[in-house]
Amino acid sequence: MKSIFLLFFVAATLFGQSCKTSSQATTTSVPVDPKATAIAQEVLAALGGRKAWEDTRFIAWTFNNQYHIWDKKTNDLRYERGDSLVVLSNLSTRQGQVFLRGTQVTDTTRASPLIRRMYPMWANNSYWLLMPYKILDPGVTLRYKGDGTTQAGAPADMLEMTFSQVGVTPDNKYLLAVDKKSRLITEWSYFAKYTDEKPNFTRPWTNYQKYGKLLLSSGRSTDPNDRLNIKDIHAAATLDPALFTQKTVVDRQAIWK
Repeated sequence: MKSIFLLFFVAATLFGQSCKTSSQATTTSVPVDPKATAIAQEVLAALGGRKAWEDTRFIAWTFNNQYHIWDKKTNDLRYERGDSLVVLSNLSTRQGQVFLRGTQVTDTTRASPLIRRMYPMWANNSYWLLMPYKILDPGVTLRYKGDGTTQAGAPADMLEMTFSQVGVTPDNKYLLAVDKKSRLITEWSYFAKYTDEKPNFTRPWTNYQKYGKLLLSSGRSTDPNDRLNIKDIHAAATLDPALFTQKTVVDRQAIWK
């Protein structure tokens, strides 16, 4: 049991601090960049439009060996790690329950920290999948940085993304590569602070496929065995509500049939 809880906290520390949006990057009013906004609108159109996002209620994915099912309407989250840990929580109320091999963890010194981690964990892990649909959200500031190329050598329009009063980690910045032809985001670079000149990392956004009504990218590395590649992706308007009460891990493919 101890090893499972330790794995959870290691993952939360490594990835919860390194990504997602900023709460302090831009605290003053920033003029809208018309060209950046126009490119962002082209990205959303290439993804299928805002209606595709609004028509999708349930989204599931595995990232960094963690499986999630998110109900966008109720903000319920099912989280699984390994073959035994299940956390059922609500992202709005920050309440939930923890189960290990089907038995509820009633020791609050163990369960409460896991439940508290659900919101920042979801915020990070969902951004690795859903960021392109969020680039025009309130609090996002986009700037057009000119022409560029991806690490693979493809020409792209470069957008700088910073944040104002949103998110769970401060001062982040991203540089997004928007493909000249497809108008999809095909690469991102992450900066821990918006004042940094060099990124902490650059990762591809490849292998776009249709899941329900959403067009989503699963490729975050050229290495097919990289744990940051995203798997078990599903998106749907309906789903069995019992999944948000089931205490043991689920069959990640069968539940969608």
